[in-house]
Amino acid sequence: MEKNSLQWFKDRVGEKVYRTKSQCNCMVCYNVFMNGLYIADDLHANYLFDCQNELDLYYFDEKPKENDANRRNI
Repeated sequence: MEKNSLQWFKDRVGEKVYRTKSQCNCMVCYNVFMNGLYIADDLHANYLFDCQNELDLYYFDEKPKENDANRRNI
């Protein structure tokens, strides 16, 4: 599975995205995994791009279905 480009994140400013589960089990990370998050602006898009690469996360336009999540181990 390929990582998203910075432009992918910038194109979604103002939209909700979903991500894979992270190693962190805090309530913020859990909430983002379960409910997604809105990309606020270009600075936020840059931050999420960096998080994706540093924390080995994958972001999606739609929440993966349970079967997809199991198959992808997310």
